[in-house]
Amino acid sequence: MKTKQVKIIQPLESIRGQITLPGDKSMSHRALIFAAIARGNSKIRHLNIGADALSTIACLQKLGVSFQLGKFTVDVNSPGFFHWTQPPDGQMNCGNSGTTLRLLAGLLAGKPGLDLTLTGDASLSQRPMQRIIDPLKKMGANIESHEGCLPIRIQGRNLKGIHYVLPVASAQVKSCILFAGLSAQGKTYVEEPIATRDHSENMMKIFHIPVFRNKKIISVHTLRRNVQGFEYSVPGDPSSAAYWVAAALMLNKSRILLRKMSLNPTRIAYIRLLKKCGARIDILPEDKKIEPVGDIVVYSSGLKAFNINNRIVPGLIDEIPLLALIAARANGISRIRGAKELRYKESDRISTSVEMLRTLGVEVTEYEDGMDIKGPVVLQGGLVNAYGDHRIAMTASIAGLIARDAVQVQDWKSVDISYPNFYPILERISKS
Repeated sequence: MKTKQVKIIQPLESIRGQITLPGDKSMSHRALIFAAIARGNSKIRHLNIGADALSTIACLQKLGVSFQLGKFTVDVNSPGFFHWTQPPDGQMNCGNSGTTLRLLAGLLAGKPGLDLTLTGDASLSQRPMQRIIDPLKKMGANIESHEGCLPIRIQGRNLKGIHYVLPVASAQVKSCILFAGLSAQGKTYVEEPIATRDHSENMMKIFHIPVFRNKKIISVHTLRRNVQGFEYSVPGDPSSAAYWVAAALMLNKSRILLRKMSLNPTRIAYIRLLKKCGARIDILPEDKKIEPVGDIVVYSSGLKAFNINNRIVPGLIDEIPLLALIAARANGISRIRGAKELRYKESDRISTSVEMLRTLGVEVTEYEDGMDIKGPVVLQGGLVNAYGDHRIAMTASIAGLIARDAVQVQDWKSVDISYPNFYPILERISKS
C-alpha cells in the first residue's frame, strides 16, 4: 500500500506582513455561471483557480461555453442561456464541488431538450442531494437519482414557479431553486427562516436579472431576454482569510494585513464573533457596493471562550473547524451547537475536527450537532489526517504554527480545492 505524503508544519513565534487573498470561491462559481447565462463575451478578474471552480468551468464547457484562462483573468464566450447545447456524451463531472452540482442542477432542470447525468468524485457522491431534488420535483423537474445521491439524471422540461420554505439553511439549495426559477413559469419564492449567503441574488441584481427580497422571502421572475456580457472582479475570499486571521490572533507580536476582501455581512460572521471575544481586528471598508470590499488588519489578541448556536451557524459554516481550534487557545469552555450540517461536507467535519483536536492534546466533547472545547491549552504536535478535506488540512496547518512541536498534515493536497497557493503563502510568511 502506498504511504500518503505528509506536510510538516513547524511552530512559529510570530507572523507579519500582508497577503493578497484568492478570489472568493462562492462568488467565482457564480460569476462563471452568470457569464455562461450571458450572451457574448465576459471578462472575470481575480477568479479563484481552485479545483472546485475548474469543475464549474469544465461543466459549462459541455454546454457550448468557451473559456480562456489567463494569469489574472478568464475570458468567457457564451451562446447565452437560451442557446446552450446538449453535450454529446450527456455527462457532467462536478468533481468535488457541491456548489457546481447544486447550482447547475437548478439551471439545467428547466431547459427542455437537455438530457444530462451529473456525477462527481467519491466524496461528492456520498453527499445528500435530496434537498435539491425535492423542490425541483415540486417545480415539475424530471430527475432520477441513486437513493438521493449521485449520479443524478436531469431531463430538462418546462417548470412552474413555487413557494418553497427551506427546511435546512443552505445557500446552495436556495440558489438552486432561484436558478430554476429563471426558466419557470410564474414567480418563484424561496423563504429562508435563517439568512444564508446572498451572493446569487446579489449578482442577479448586478446583472439586472429580476430578483426581489421581502424580509425572509426572495423571489425571481422568469428570465425572458438575454443577459449581456460583462466585466466582473471577484473580491478576496473571507473563508480563506480566516486562516491567516487565526494565525495572527494566536501568535505573539503578530500583525497581518489582508487586502481587498469581501465584507459581505453574510460572510464575516466569524470576525464579528472573534471581536466580541477580544480579537483586535480593524476593518477598513473600501466601498459600499452590493458586494462590499475592503482591507482588514489583524493583531495578536487574548481571547475568551464563545458560544455558537443554530441561529448563527449558517454564517460560520466554513469557519467552524478553525473556530474550534481557536477555542483551544481561548479562556474557558467554548460550545458549538446546531452545526449538524457539518457532517455532510467533504468530510464529517464534526468528527474530523474532534479527532484533530484530540490528537493535539485538546480536551473536547463531541455531540451530534457540535462540540465543547476546553481552553486554553498548549497544543502538542502530532499526525493529523485531513481525510481529503481542504478545510481540515488548512486548520491543522495553522495548528502547526501555534503548537509546541511540529504538526504533520496527512492528505494536505486537498487544499487545492479552494486555495492552491495556501502553502506557498504559509512558507513566505514563515520567513518574514
